[in-house]
This record gives sequence, structure tokens and C-alpha cells, in this order.
Amino acid sequence: MAAPAGLITLRSMAIACALMPLLAMWVVQAELIWYTGHSTAISLFFHVTFVVFLLSLANLVLKRYVPRVALTPTEILTVYVMLSIAGALCSHDLLQIMIPMLTYPTYNANPQNRWDTLILPLLPSWAMVTDKEAIRGLAVGNAWLYRAGILAAWARPLAFWTLFLLALMTALYCINVFFRQPWTEQERLSFPIIQIPLMLASDLGALLRSRLFWIGFVITAAIDTLNGYHYLYPNIPEIKIVKAFEFREYFLERPWNAIASTDINLYPFVIGLVYFLPTDLAFSCWFFFVLFKLQLVLTSALGIHELPGFPFPSEQAAGGYLALGLLALWLARRHLRAVWRRILRRPGGADESAEPMSYRTALGVLLLSTTVLVGGGCALGGSPGTMAVFFVLFFLYSLAIARMRAELGPPAHDLHFIGPETLINNAVGTENVSGGNLCAFSMFFWFNRAYRAHFSAHSMEGMKIAQQRRVTARSMMVATGTALVVGLGSAYWALLHALYVHGYSGRPAGQAFAQQGWDRMAAWLSFPQEPRVAATVATAAGALFTLGLGLMRMRFTWWLWHPVGYATSTSWSMGKLWACIFIGWVAKALITRYGGAVAYRKAMPFFVGLVLGEFTVGSIWGIWGAVTSTPVYHFWG
Repeated sequence: MAAPAGLITLRSMAIACALMPLLAMWVVQAELIWYTGHSTAISLFFHVTFVVFLLSLANLVLKRYVPRVALTPTEILTVYVMLSIAGALCSHDLLQIMIPMLTYPTYNANPQNRWDTLILPLLPSWAMVTDKEAIRGLAVGNAWLYRAGILAAWARPLAFWTLFLLALMTALYCINVFFRQPWTEQERLSFPIIQIPLMLASDLGALLRSRLFWIGFVITAAIDTLNGYHYLYPNIPEIKIVKAFEFREYFLERPWNAIASTDINLYPFVIGLVYFLPTDLAFSCWFFFVLFKLQLVLTSALGIHELPGFPFPSEQAAGGYLALGLLALWLARRHLRAVWRRILRRPGGADESAEPMSYRTALGVLLLSTTVLVGGGCALGGSPGTMAVFFVLFFLYSLAIARMRAELGPPAHDLHFIGPETLINNAVGTENVSGGNLCAFSMFFWFNRAYRAHFSAHSMEGMKIAQQRRVTARSMMVATGTALVVGLGSAYWALLHALYVHGYSGRPAGQAFAQQGWDRMAAWLSFPQEPRVAATVATAAGALFTLGLGLMRMRFTWWLWHPVGYATSTSWSMGKLWACIFIGWVAKALITRYGGAVAYRKAMPFFVGLVLGEFTVGSIWGIWGAVTSTPVYHFWG
């Protein structure tokens, strides 16, 4: 179905929408039920990339034999953007946590934990599932979702949380509108994460003709095929890439046992993705990770035990993220002043003709969405001021993630267990936070446990693709909104269906993630704490250090240390990726130093092959596990 130039076709949107329920069930079965594939824990979702790869292969056949019905590169990329947004909704860090959370405290309250008197009285019944049959069915499984009573039990809480979620995503999208022009047109940021999807949509034929591509593809495909069979049949040998080397086997005594949990993983797809990263970022990531580990060794050597949590790596990282958000605001300050003049209709305002909506409309919708979010938090028991601070901090986090993905494209980012609620509680102490605010914080745990699959990043990448393919931003906004609505419905269906069949009890991503949020609330209420001054100082120190790194990069072109490397250095994902990033950095540095830009471009197909070979075989194993309802080998996680 043809569309006017500059517009996204209905055909591409229909293909994406048709695929969303299938991919949602795949992700839920793999990540939540069997915990054997973690596509949404990395920046480039491998399940979406695999589907786009297959779609592009089929499109090559159509181009040759039925060119009239072949998809255009823009249509394939539209499918990629929409499926990525839908994947973010049913990810580890969003609805996979929310659905079990809505039933967990009621089902697990008992005389030992005293949740029936400690937690349940603070929870508004209209925001939770209260029907005992519906709660039990979700927890233990072997139940039938499609009954009037079960569906009715979910209708009211899901209505509230759907409105809340859509308001949250709308606010994040409006923030992106203010930064689209400086990032995509003025600074022309590289958006490394979307480079492989762009190649698949536009240059797959050239890739398939490259010998280097097939060498990289076959290497990783062979490794994951062998390891997959080893997982099913342990007598078959394996090529160990996950935890290829564990420090705990050698570092047994102080002070080196402080880093005993460190592993060396050799994920080929990460090495491939690092090839597209700026060299200074790759260097900074592994450099600051090693520096962070040395902090732990030094702390152990000095015997510093008086401050629990010292040297507060998560708090330092949180300060780094906040500083990255502030740096993004500072770098766009001239554009934002022009935007403000446009909103006030004064001379010298920014050009908004290429935006998905006018700046005045974006500001109005942002304010309205934020009001809904703050109002929702207040309805859950929070106070207006505390909720406003919470969402300001959350927006800064989101802006930082979108910026780091747009400029540098780290293979993964997370920031576990250090959301805005933790910063607030550290600053003022849980003894000075009302039970209502603690309740609201806990109810928000499902979108603040970690920050991996983030809507801000994926929607901004969609804007970049629209700009590169000369598609109107408004047309891409329609596709994004459609992906939100259809993806949300697909995620709800997949999660509820799978959990009523299998249950969440005993499953790491189902029970443990939900339990973390409510256990934390119980601890807050049972053991109120004074302000954690040292932790708050660590957050401020992390922010100041990150700002200093950013200032040095702006003043000196030779400065090697990137603030994003510091902000992500203490994360769960960096602990898994640091060795791969080091290898990828060495490979790219050697190629560009001794071969220049020509060698860099010639070697690119090999590294794309590393990524696609692992994503393809890894996806096939994941599909097999989802179809047969069995745990299978997972190449990542």
C-alpha cells in the first residue's frame, strides 16, 4: 500500500502490529517464565533484530521476483522502531514486574511478615488486584484467564495503570520533542544502536556478498549452536563464553577477595556492537570499571567498615546519570532558549516545522501528563511536593539515557535499585517520609527497578530514523503512538496468559522482582532510618565528577575520559560486558590506527556478522524454548 512521500505506510504499521503479540509471548516465555533469554536487557533487542533480519531477507526475494510488493527500507525500519517500543513495554524493567506486583503482597501476607497490618492497609484497593481467585491463579498457575470474574478483577487496576503508563510515555516523548532538532540535525549524533538495523534495511545485499560478514556470522553461530546442544546434552563439549573466567576461584584473601565476584565474559555480539561505539567511550567504560574495582580493593585493604555501603558505587552512578541529564540540558541551552521564544511567539524562535507537534503543544501536553503522574502518585498516598521531586529526577534519568544512547550507544545500561525514591530516602531518611509516600514509591518500583529497556531511547531513535529516511516526524509519532497502544495490549495479554498457565511463584523474574519491591517497603516501615548523609554525599560527588569530566571534554579535544563511562562503570551490565568492551576497543583502535577509515569500513561486515550470527542462533534457541516450554541455552545474561 503506497503512501505519499515522507509518510509511513499503513502496510508497515500493520506488519508491526501483527507481529507484536507473537513477539510479546516470545519475550514473556523466555525472560519471565523460563529465564533463558534476556533480549530486553541490552540496548539492541536481539529478538527484534532477528525478526528485522528475516524480514529483510524475505524482502530481497520479493525485490527479485515481485518487486511491486517489496518493502522499502523505510517500511522495514518502521517495523523495527514499532517492535522495539512494544518490546520495551513487556520488558524485564516494566510490565514483567508490574503484573506480579499487583497481587504479590496480598498473596504473600502471613503472620511472620505482618504485611496484613504493615503494608496492605496503605495500599489503595482500586490500584491492586483483590479477588482471591485471580490472585491465586496468577501466583501458582494452572488456571484459566479467560473467565468473566478473572478479567473483571484485573479491569479496574489495569485501567488506572494504563492511564498512568500512557501519561508517563507521553511525557517522555514530549521531552524528546524539545531535543530532537539539536541531537539529530544540529549535533548530528551518530546513534550507534540503530546502525545495524539501518544496514539490514538498506544494505543487506551488500552484507551477504561480503566474505568477512559470513566469517563473523559462522564463528558466532557455530559457538552458540555447540553451546546450545551442550546445555541440552552435557556430554557434548562447549566453548565457554559466559563466565569464561571467574575471579572467585583465585582471589580468596583480603583485600583481593573484594572483587571475587568479578567475571570475564566473552560475548561475541558485544564485541561486534563495540565496533560502532566511539573509541573514547569504549576506553572509558573498561577504564572506569577497573578503577571502580580498585576502589573496592582499597576499601578492603584500609578496613573501612564503619560506613555500610562504602564506597557507594550505586549512589555514585546515580549522581553520574543526573549529571548527564544536566549536561544534556546545558548542551542544548541555546536551542531551548529559542524554543522558549517560539512558545512565547517572540522573534528569533526555533523552527518547529519539522517537529511532530508544535513546541507550545509539546509543553502543554508535557505539563498535563506530569500533572496526571503527580496526581496518580498522590492518589496512591504520596504528597504533591514529593511526587513532583520524584518525577523531576526520573525525567533527568530518562534524558540522560536518551542522550547516552544517541551520542554513544553503550551495549547495555541499567542503574539497578537506585531510582528517585532511593535518592529521596537517602537525603531525608525514611523516618521523615510518610507511609503514603513510601507506598507510592513502592508502587512505582516496576518502572524504577532498573533502566535498561527505556522508551525515551527507543522513541528518540525512531525520530532519528525518520530524519535519516526523510519521513515526517509527525508520521513517525503516529507509528510510535500505535506501537504504544497495540504493544501495551499485546504485553498485557502475553503476561496474563503465560502467568495464569505457569504462575510466577518460584520464577526469578516473576516472584523475585516483585518481592524485592515489597520487601523494601516492609523494611522502610519496620526499620525507619535517619538520613544517609554519606550516601547522599556520594551521589553529589558522582554528579560533580561527571560534570567535571563533561567540562574537560568540552574544553580539550584530547581528553580521553568520557562521563558516560564513569556513570555506567558500576552497573550490573558493565560487570558482564567490561572484558568484551576491552576486546572490542582494542580491535577497533588497532584497525583505525593502522588502516584508517578505509580499513574501518572494510572490517565492518565482520563485526556485523558477529552480532547477527549470535542474535540469529540465540533467537532460534529462544523460540524453541518458548514453543516447547523448556529452558534452553541463553547466550546473554
